[in-house]
Amino acid sequence: MGEKIAILGANGVGKSTMLKTLVGELQPDNGSVKWSENAQIGYYAQDHEYEFENDLTVFEWMSQWKQEGDDEQAVRSILGRLLFSQDDIKKPAKVLSGGEKGRMLFGKLMMQKPNILVMDEPTNHLDMESIESLNMALEMYQGTLIFVSTTVSLSARWRPASWRSLRTA
Repeated sequence: MGEKIAILGANGVGKSTMLKTLVGELQPDNGSVKWSENAQIGYYAQDHEYEFENDLTVFEWMSQWKQEGDDEQAVRSILGRLLFSQDDIKKPAKVLSGGEKGRMLFGKLMMQKPNILVMDEPTNHLDMESIESLNMALEMYQGTLIFVSTTVSLSARWRPASWRSLRTA
């Protein structure tokens, strides 16, 4: 079972910058970041509007993340588990609310099946029911989880023995 690492701290102290460096969106000032050869990283960015700037429908957007062997039913199944109706999946993805876009990104990660999840403020724009669902899903996640939060709303669910908390100054 992978580690669960919470990076907690106030706004503006560099938590998101650190994650962007870990996933290769930014270059480190010194040294380098190396992952193992079998690392399959799924990244949930805090600012993800750019992912929805095209004219794809909800179904088309999710379909672009299919893996080998996935079919149309696999995409529909993920969207259904994320509570998108048959009518919803025909809408342009760019018109979704912030919470709906967040759910779409969780679906993307489900389609990608990464063994390392890097999540930057994953509870932003989510209602309490969605946060609870995310907590349960992440408790069952077998891979490594690294996430950033300004609160402990996500990390408080896990026993201290099962996660590490890194606080920024």
